[in-house]
Amino acid sequence: MTMDFGFLAVPADAPGVSDAELYAGLLDSCAFHQELGYGTAWLIEHHFSDYYPCPAPTVLMGHIAARFPGLALGTCVLVTPWYEPLRLAGELAMLTNMTDQKLYVGLGRGTGKYEYDAFDIDMQEARERFAEVWHVLDRAMSGEPFTFEGTYVKVDTPVRIRPTPVRERIDFFGAIGSAASTTVMADLGLAPMCTSFGALTPELLPAFERRAREVGTSEVVSKLRPLLVNVIVADTDESAIAEAQEYMPRFMEAQVSHYGARTVDIAGIRGYEAWTATFEGWKRLCDPANIPAWTEAQIIGSPETCARRVTDFATAGFNHIILHTVTPGAPREAQRRWAERFATEVAPRFGWRAAVHG
Repeated sequence: MTMDFGFLAVPADAPGVSDAELYAGLLDSCAFHQELGYGTAWLIEHHFSDYYPCPAPTVLMGHIAARFPGLALGTCVLVTPWYEPLRLAGELAMLTNMTDQKLYVGLGRGTGKYEYDAFDIDMQEARERFAEVWHVLDRAMSGEPFTFEGTYVKVDTPVRIRPTPVRERIDFFGAIGSAASTTVMADLGLAPMCTSFGALTPELLPAFERRAREVGTSEVVSKLRPLLVNVIVADTDESAIAEAQEYMPRFMEAQVSHYGARTVDIAGIRGYEAWTATFEGWKRLCDPANIPAWTEAQIIGSPETCARRVTDFATAGFNHIILHTVTPGAPREAQRRWAERFATEVAPRFGWRAAVHG
């Protein structure tokens, strides 16, 4: 059973660290993970808060590509309803011409009402806007002139994106986490990626694949099946869970604050009804007493336990784990220790070999 492993490249550190220090730490983290052999850096998009403040992932991707040319790059995810799609298409086309490595561009519709409100975009329109932006990106990446007529997005003037995209260098993904989202992404012809921190059903990817076959999109999806999951490796399960109890409630509080889990009526927003349970789960996990049960769906424990969890995810159909070790509130020493122990004590059990970096 083989598996590949990437890492989350995001601004996160212990409380009180300045934004400049956060970004210096992010670049140090890229160097550290590359030295360990991880071959893909994955970025997240968030705006206007302390929760992973990264408002321009494509800018950061260009910088990382220049500083670390041996790293492949991914996003988990770009929140496309907030974008002018032609400008985004041009930025992605530039990136395909600025690196020799693969680009894995995960797309999602976002769940932050505060961010939607700040951008003056109605969150009720998120799903339709997401689909229309994707259709424009898909046509733009062909390198051919095109127009598009949608409800929210219109390209009336025939345009061809320049520089011409190197299409084989970029794979697109759609974030999934439920039966409804698997259908949406399969219908759009977007490969699946999962960025859920909760328990995963083994039926998630098979359901996607069945739907993709039904609608004729199987041939366009990537062979990569990425999963973002929390990782803590320690000598024993007990010590790993103790670290999770120390640091993860801070992370959950950051999520609750950013997404407004205590104030936003997410069930009243069309297309987001299923997020009610997720918001309730985050609130419960702000209490350290509720963390141990949550760790059972993560890669948290001794090396042996972590290896079993990776096997479970592989059995569910995932073949690329994105290590979520860069956790808000956790000091850099702990983040690096978890990543290093995973690289040396867990990953080699799955045929993983350190990436060769140019």
